Amino acid sequence: MRRFPARPPLAALLLALAGCHGQGGAQPAAEVPAKPGPVSRAATIPKGVEVKGKLVAAYSWRDSAGDNLLVLGETHEDRASDETESSRLYTAQYRVDAGRPKRLWALNDGVDQCLFDASAEFDLPAVSFPILGRDGARAVALAYRQTCTSDVSPNEYKLILHAGKGKFGLRGADRYGVRNRDQKTGEVEGLRLPADCSAGAQRDLLRREGGSLFEPPLPGCYQDENDFAKAPPAYLEYMKKQWFKRMRELDQAWLDGQTA
Repeated sequence: MRRFPARPPLAALLLALAGCHGQGGAQPAAEVPAKPGPVSRAATIPKGVEVKGKLVAAYSWRDSAGDNLLVLGETHEDRASDETESSRLYTAQYRVDAGRPKRLWALNDGVDQCLFDASAEFDLPAVSFPILGRDGARAVALAYRQTCTSDVSPNEYKLILHAGKGKFGLRGADRYGVRNRDQKTGEVEGLRLPADCSAGAQRDLLRREGGSLFEPPLPGCYQDENDFAKAPPAYLEYMKKQWFKRMRELDQAWLDGQTA
């Protein structure tokens, strides 16, 4: 009579199978987005990228979403027949795939038909490309100032963040012309830079300063944080840090310019 080999116990089969997975059958871990590459000034602008006005800067970088390009342009129209001036800003981000650009978003702003002196310009030192999420993609933070005036006074200042499909902003006034240095004594006069833009903090500063020609939002402060009500906390945290950092720099630059 023919004999067949005895079957191994089920437990032994399960142990053997587990051993195979432990040695060479492990499933690969989920892919982690590569670390974004550095941001650099773009040397060339691909065909199909729209630039309105004079190109003032262009930046390129690679992140988990692909190859990216940011362009910034400015236009200024001198006195028209109606004796007004206009200055405008334009910026857009593109995703570039195999040399073919696709616009992700665009921003247009500026001053139209100003009866005084119109100005609108990007604040290039405030442009940054933070990594605020876990997807390995860079956000874009940019700032610009604009005004229609005939005197020395603060400009309207906007710090805008584009992250994913969202746009978030802090909007207020810069420190242009706020403080002055006495040329004889070297003492600085004028409203100090606020360290907190809450309504209560601004009122406290005005009381300590003994009043001011300005009213909230004070120069160096933004109006509100409403854009960030439903945004990840990291967005507002980053933008507030950038806002006050830049206001300190602009405040000092204005004072330094008086002694140059």
